[in-house]
Amino acid sequence: MEKILTCGLVCPFWTSFRNPSTVNVHVTYPFPPPTTLYGMLNAARGMPQDWQDDQDEWQISLVIESSGKLIQTFSKIMKIYEEKRKKAEAAKDKYGKGVFQKTTVMRQKMIGVEYTAYFKAPEERLIEGYQALLSPHWPLYLGESDDLVDVISPRIIEVEPMPVKRIHSIIPELEQGCRLVKVPNRFVKQGKSWHVQQQLYSIPPEKDGIQLSKPKLAYTIEERNIVFNGNSW
Repeated sequence: MEKILTCGLVCPFWTSFRNPSTVNVHVTYPFPPPTTLYGMLNAARGMPQDWQDDQDEWQISLVIESSGKLIQTFSKIMKIYEEKRKKAEAAKDKYGKGVFQKTTVMRQKMIGVEYTAYFKAPEERLIEGYQALLSPHWPLYLGESDDLVDVISPRIIEVEPMPVKRIHSIIPELEQGCRLVKVPNRFVKQGKSWHVQQQLYSIPPEKDGIQLSKPKLAYTIEERNIVFNGNSW
């Protein structure tokens, strides 16, 4: 038997998972990418911002319980930058070196979203994650810094993977009859910089899941079949 940490995630207000390649129109992914869920788990564990040391020990999956309603908002963002000037010239500027610009951006947000998250890792990591979700070190957000999330009933479940044809979770590969989206899956450090790796996911229809043409190794949890990266049969 294998062990999996699972919990419900309910966003009581709105949330947004911004595609980082967008500029003046902040488009949201339709679900929180694995990097976002890993970041939430790290916040619960009290890890520093952008900490990635044990990301390779975790596999993450998700069932979309409710995709909510997509809305669009307008925001004015203030940008600050420093001009390359001599100190004598900057001293004459009553604003110092800071120069402010305002730009209007359109943001996509989702209201009324609910998910069930699944985390697979070595047992000691699962216990650490479970205890952290019960009593988070930091306030938990899912998406932007003001997108609060309620973590519902974290628990560790024992389950044996089995080949099945119907899948209810997001699927880390191309499957017919599903909505396709490419999202950040993990971060890789190259020199002093971090680079994101993308993963193509298939999103099955809500509630009913998707019937596959060939069996896939999955974990049956509360009558839903869940797959992770690397599941094959």
